[in-house]
Order: sequence, then structure tokens, then C-alpha cells
Amino acid sequence: MQSRSHQLLEFLERAGPSLYALLTRLTLREDVAEELMQELFIKLNGSKNLDKVNNLTAYAYRAAINLAFDWRRSRKRTPLRLDQVHEPASNDNSPLSKLIQTEELEEILNAIGRVNGPSREAFVMRYIQQQSTDDIAEQLGKTPHQVRALCSRALNHLRDVLGPEQAQSSGKETHNVEN
Repeated sequence: MQSRSHQLLEFLERAGPSLYALLTRLTLREDVAEELMQELFIKLNGSKNLDKVNNLTAYAYRAAINLAFDWRRSRKRTPLRLDQVHEPASNDNSPLSKLIQTEELEEILNAIGRVNGPSREAFVMRYIQQQSTDDIAEQLGKTPHQVRALCSRALNHLRDVLGPEQAQSSGKETHNVEN
């Protein structure tokens, strides 16, 4: 068990910053991302089948995505306060503009959380992590064509949930998540 913990610490040393960035983007909160990173380490360390995993990076990213969306589902809907707004989504720096953009991003992320597993994972990897369809296909064990279909299903679901006007801007918002 000591060896596994050491291997995981080395892995998190390499992949930790990008996993943390992903969790921050999905939760929109650095404090929550820190807690979820700890939970991810505990989950990976306690996994009985970790030795059988072919691609630890892909496994860890999928686990992180699931942890973030589980957190989003479990928390109660509370009004967003101005001091919780961390990421500028545009050049307009007014507090009201930041609040509106953060609330729109919250809506989009909540809608993504209602998408089923593989489609959600493909969507997050493609539009939030900005990975190529070839990389996603390799990580998910699918073809690039299947990955595009999964992303398309996720986008259609977002259009259904958010409505036509919001869904058109959702494509723009998901691209700006990394800024």
C-alpha cells in the first residue's frame, strides 16, 4: 500500500495542476477544487482495481469530472454572492457583469451535470479541457467519430435544457471557461 501511495503522489505531482484547474473550472470555486483533489487522491488510493487500469491519467480525469458533478448535484441552490465571483468572463469588469456571467456559467455547468456519463465526459474533455477528438477517443476507448457523436448528444441535451437562445451562447461560454 505504501508503494501505491508513493506512485499516486508522483502521478499527482505531474497531473495535479491540470486536474486542479479542471476541478476549479467545473466547480467555479478554488476551495472546493482543493477539497475535491483530496477526495480524488483518497478515491484513487482506495480503489481496488487501480492496478488493472491501463491509462491512469484518463481514469483520474474521469473520476475528477464525476466528483465535480457529484458536488454540483449535492449542494443546495444558494444565491451567488459577489465575493464568490472569481473568473472574469469578459473585458467588462463591473461586478454586475461578472455576477451575470458567473450565473450563466453556473446554469451551463448544471445542465452539463444532467448529461449522462460518457457524453458528459466527452463534452468536458472537448470543450472545457480543449482536447482533440483523437485524444478523447484514446482515453475513452472509442473512435473519434463516436466522440463527436457523444459531444453532439451533449450539445443537443444542453439546447433542450437551456432553450435555443441560451444554448447558442453556451458554445461561446464553454470556450471561454479557460480564460
